Amino acid sequence: MKNYKLIQVLKEIGLNDKEAAVYLAAIGLGPTTILRLAANSGIKRTSVYSIVESLKIKGLMNLEVMGFKTRYAAAPPAALKAVLSNRLTVLDNCMSEFAEVYNTRNEYSIIRQYEGLPAIRGLYEELLDTVKPKDDYLVLTDLAKWESLDPRFFINFIRRRASKQLGLRILSVPSKSALRRQTYHRERGEHLRFLPKEMNLNTNLIITPKYVVFHQLVPPMDAIMLNNRRVIQLQMQIFDIIWRQSEA
Repeated sequence: MKNYKLIQVLKEIGLNDKEAAVYLAAIGLGPTTILRLAANSGIKRTSVYSIVESLKIKGLMNLEVMGFKTRYAAAPPAALKAVLSNRLTVLDNCMSEFAEVYNTRNEYSIIRQYEGLPAIRGLYEELLDTVKPKDDYLVLTDLAKWESLDPRFFINFIRRRASKQLGLRILSVPSKSALRRQTYHRERGEHLRFLPKEMNLNTNLIITPKYVVFHQLVPPMDAIMLNNRRVIQLQMQIFDIIWRQSEA
C-alpha cells in the first residue's frame, strides 16, 4: 500500500510507471546493479537500462564506479523537488504563448461550469491570475465552510491572494474561523465584515471586474462562472448595499 502511494506521487510529478518503479527500487537498495534493480522493480533487465538513462537525464540517478564495478545509485528524494520545479519552469516560460492561443471570447457572455474539487481549485487559480493590484475582489461566504473544503489549498490561496494587494472585501457568516481571519485581513489593508448570525450560506459568491462566480460549499461540489458585464455591475451594486448594512 505504501509503495503504491509513493508510485502515484512519482507519477504525479512526471515520472512514468516504469521510471517510478525503478526509482523507488533504487532508493531502497542503495548503490546497486541493473540486475537487482530489475528484480526489485519487476521490470525486465533489458528495459531497465533505458529507464536508468531516462532517470539520469532527470537528475534522479547517478553512476558510481568502484574499481571495475559500476553501481547505480538513486539521487536523494530531495531531488524530486527539482524535477517538479523544472516542469513548472517549463510551464511558466510558455504561459504567455498559451494565453495568446486561449480564446477568452471577450465579445460574448459566457457561462462556464466546474464540477468536482480539482476543477474548482483550477477555477480559483484562474480568478487569481485575472485580477490586478487594486482590483475589486468581493466575497459573500461562510469562511468556515469554505476553508474546510480543502484547508491546505485555500490557506495557501489566501496568502497568494493577499500578495496581489487587491481591493478585497469579504462578507461572511460569523464563526471562529472568520474572527481569526478578520485580524489577518485587517493587517493587510483588506476588509472583513459579518452577516447576520442566523444566515445559513451554502454558496460562495465571488465578484471581480471580469467574473462572477457561484461556488457551492456543500456536495455536490460544483461552481459556475459568468463574465457578463451587466451582471457583474448588478452584483457589485447589491454587494455594496449589503456591505453598508453589515457589521464591521
